[in-house]
Amino acid sequence: NGHNSKNTKSTNTFIKMANQRRAASRGAAAGGGNGANQRGGNNILQFYTDDSPGLQVGPTTVLVASLSFVGIVVLLHILGKFRA
Repeated sequence: NGHNSKNTKSTNTFIKMANQRRAASRGAAAGGGNGANQRGGNNILQFYTDDSPGLQVGPTTVLVASLSFVGIVVLLHILGKFRA
């Protein structure tokens, strides 16, 4: 039964690690994350500041451009079927 106790020990270790991960994710979801995000540190909104260099494109422009691209690709596939 030595093999069985080793297997049980590794299973218990795995369960402990899973419980720690679950507790950590619950704490972050409840607002217990790191203080940098709560103080306005580095987050995704930093990319949308007016003083950032480069081309500034809004989400509507990106949506229209991506849907237009998909539409053109679909039309080219349809035209390719008729010409072949």
